[in-house]
Amino acid sequence: MARRRREHAGGPRRRRLPRKAALVGPAGRGRAPAPERRRGARVRSRLGAPEASKGGVLQIPSRHTFDALVAALHQASKRKDLKGVFVAFGAAPLGWARAHELGDALAALKSAKVPVLCHADAWENATYAAAARGCDTIAMSPGGEVEATGPAATVPYARELLVDKLKAQVDILQVGKFKGAAEPLTRDGPSEEYRQSIEGALGAITRSYKEALEVRGVADLAGTGPWVGEEAKNKKLVDLLVDRKAARAEIKKRARDAPVQTAFGAGAEAPPKLALVDVIRLLSQPTGEATARPHVRLVRLHGEISLGGEGGGLLGRPTGIVARRVVERAHALAEDARVRAAVLRIDSPGGSALGSDLAWIALKELRDKKPVIVSVGEMAASGGYYLASAGTRIFAEPESIVGSIGVVGGKIAFGGTLAQLGVHTATFGDPRAAKMASLTEPWDDATRARLLETMKGIYDLFLKRIADGRGRAVDSFDPAVEGRVFGGDRAKELGLVDEIGGLGHALAHAKKAANLDETSPVVVDDATSFFEILAPDDDEVLAPLGAAATPELRALHHWLRAFARATSEAHPAHVATMLPVPLLVR
Repeated sequence: MARRRREHAGGPRRRRLPRKAALVGPAGRGRAPAPERRRGARVRSRLGAPEASKGGVLQIPSRHTFDALVAALHQASKRKDLKGVFVAFGAAPLGWARAHELGDALAALKSAKVPVLCHADAWENATYAAAARGCDTIAMSPGGEVEATGPAATVPYARELLVDKLKAQVDILQVGKFKGAAEPLTRDGPSEEYRQSIEGALGAITRSYKEALEVRGVADLAGTGPWVGEEAKNKKLVDLLVDRKAARAEIKKRARDAPVQTAFGAGAEAPPKLALVDVIRLLSQPTGEATARPHVRLVRLHGEISLGGEGGGLLGRPTGIVARRVVERAHALAEDARVRAAVLRIDSPGGSALGSDLAWIALKELRDKKPVIVSVGEMAASGGYYLASAGTRIFAEPESIVGSIGVVGGKIAFGGTLAQLGVHTATFGDPRAAKMASLTEPWDDATRARLLETMKGIYDLFLKRIADGRGRAVDSFDPAVEGRVFGGDRAKELGLVDEIGGLGHALAHAKKAANLDETSPVVVDDATSFFEILAPDDDEVLAPLGAAATPELRALHHWLRAFARATSEAHPAHVATMLPVPLLVR
């Protein structure tokens, strides 16, 4: 069987992404036909096509990002000489919201009567949903399987480990009864409130998944899999059982042996012309012809939110969304007359409450000067939605997780754990000050009460920011607050987002809002550098555990790291606005 990949709230582990998109047709614009690459360009499965580009030492953005893939497909849909498209799905990650947008991009090609053949060694739920939406021919390796199990979510609970076995004391407070902040650490299962919240968001993914299968006429097979090889073909889940080489030969045959041009992956040519929703990958330095013209700036806000100034990567640089950097970039974009609009691509579970507010203020100031359009990726939860609410207009896919408007704070005291090992601590000076950040001593009642009042104040500010950003009264958000999470469709009904659509829709809207024509450039504001690339990840930290490092353990570890980072930098408040559980979606 194919390995099940998972997503988690602190930095989703996502689904398979296409390794290569090959355009089958004459080379355009007076160029000589591109030679056929029998070993097509591939994206390494570890890097895939992520939201955030990974630049080199000189900060040259990668062309292997998700927006570059969608841009290549949109560019292809406008070509009159195109004879066919071949998409090879590899093992790199892809989330549900991005799968939806990818499927729509492929569907645009199919509707233009261009044959679209998609191949994978095995199809997982999200990748198959993308293929079902947009591919008229779906191929699979003979020994592969179509997962077809339907989306499901898992939340790991560690109370027994932490409290019963390690004798730790968990001090976590929350504002919002649906927030469920302490549940992974203080319970062995979910509360009814949190179950309702998660099932609501998961329901949105399930409905969209079935809609994708309905495009192919196999919606009745949702939740019945997995289906292997000939079974999958007999059920009409796939059309061909061939390896990748044979699938590529098939699309060439249908295109009457037209030459092959690689449109995405190593060796792909840059788009010859920027169309309405295309993104040209440029040097991140403010130079070049595109940046000298009026343009839309695409700003990536990906990962957990931190205040900034603390260490993060291997060389001491913080990673994720660093509030101080966001403030600097927002101020610079506000003063740059060439930037006529900004598109914020947000994919974040939140993080530091203080960092979220500082970034919101700067983004709102940018919005006061020019349109700021928000495109939600896999999620804009808690602090991620805090930032999104500063935008002029918000786009999200049905599968995007939106909301979690609430505040959490706390710590885990390991005094009991150390005592079992014969290690004891002594406190000097002000006992409350010592206990506030102590990793060995729990809070007393007075400290908990004071911190809870602090958190209520931050929660009230959170609601005020959202109301200001959305131009509505605070009490109009009552059905959407207290930590609830939603899929994109329900979030639109509640007024948390404005439009259902992906990054391409947001870019198109930004050009119209800025009174720019369709040929105006889109420039990626990409500050990823050598330093962030060298940052260690969870896989490296957990590598010594080997097979014992289950996906649940990895998700819990990642969330604990994120929570500790977000609640430590706001000392002594220990407050964060973040999705409070390590949610895994299959």
